[in-house]
Amino acid sequence: MVAVPLTNDTVPGTGRAGPPQTGGRPTQRGRLLPYTLIAPAVVVLVVVLGWPILQLVVLSLQDYGPRSLFTGEAPFVGADNYLEVLGAPTFWWVLLRTAFVAAVTVGVLMTVGFALASLLLRVSHWVGLVLSVCLVLVWAMPMVSAVVIWQWMFQPQYGVLNWIGTQLQVFGDLSARDWFATPASALGVVLLLIVWKGLPFVVLTMYAALGQIPAEFYEAATIDKANAWQSFRYVTYPMLRPLLAILVVLEVIWSVNSFTPFWVLTQGGPDDATMTLGVFSYLTAFTRNDYGLGSTVAVLTVAVLAVFAVLYVRRLIASGEVK
Repeated sequence: MVAVPLTNDTVPGTGRAGPPQTGGRPTQRGRLLPYTLIAPAVVVLVVVLGWPILQLVVLSLQDYGPRSLFTGEAPFVGADNYLEVLGAPTFWWVLLRTAFVAAVTVGVLMTVGFALASLLLRVSHWVGLVLSVCLVLVWAMPMVSAVVIWQWMFQPQYGVLNWIGTQLQVFGDLSARDWFATPASALGVVLLLIVWKGLPFVVLTMYAALGQIPAEFYEAATIDKANAWQSFRYVTYPMLRPLLAILVVLEVIWSVNSFTPFWVLTQGGPDDATMTLGVFSYLTAFTRNDYGLGSTVAVLTVAVLAVFAVLYVRRLIASGEVK
């Protein structure tokens, strides 16, 4: 009986040739499969987002005013709109104020969101269920409805917040307190609303992520006599870093694009204290009736967010926090 040597093309125990081996290299069909799967989503994004953004860029290069609405003629002015916007001191103040709003909003959301997510892990099942339902209801409420409710709560004469504050007598008589009369209080109310509306998404996302951390990691930290801060620093935070990176980018974009709270509550006032890029773009386009300049501000807003997202993600990848 002749022994048959086993090779890569031989099935052990039979001596028959097996299927050809590819050496682990993907075939042409295998390389194209991921692109084929994401192609429908890419097409939808291009149609839904790409085309409007392209139209916005074209509009920002035109002198499009009230006359253009009737005649349909909008001459191209090139970069004149961008030079005018970038040369205006108001734009840079609005940009700094928008960055401040984003920094405060994201900082509070990450801090309070982590605290509430940790609380959900430690309460009983029914308490956690009630809190989760409350968060979902806040999340599901339309922004316009939420803003109207807050407008009623902070109404100077009939607002429920002023009534409660007056009854408690902690800050004196608040029966005629106008929260939107001063820049600091007006901005504070709007920021509080943005945080309140964005908190459910952060809390529920962090709650799901914290529930996936193996308990053995914390048991090992306890055996090593690690305190609460050390457990957070060496166990919780490293496990949450990829998620936190995504949340920061999403919440920055969401806070910068927040328009309804600022417009309905303050219309950018008082003294432009609550004017962000979204409000500035709207006022430029529909109050001054300069749609070309308004589109320019919108394009610059998109560009700022895109640059931030790219630089932030690249820094995270370079530092090894996200792979």
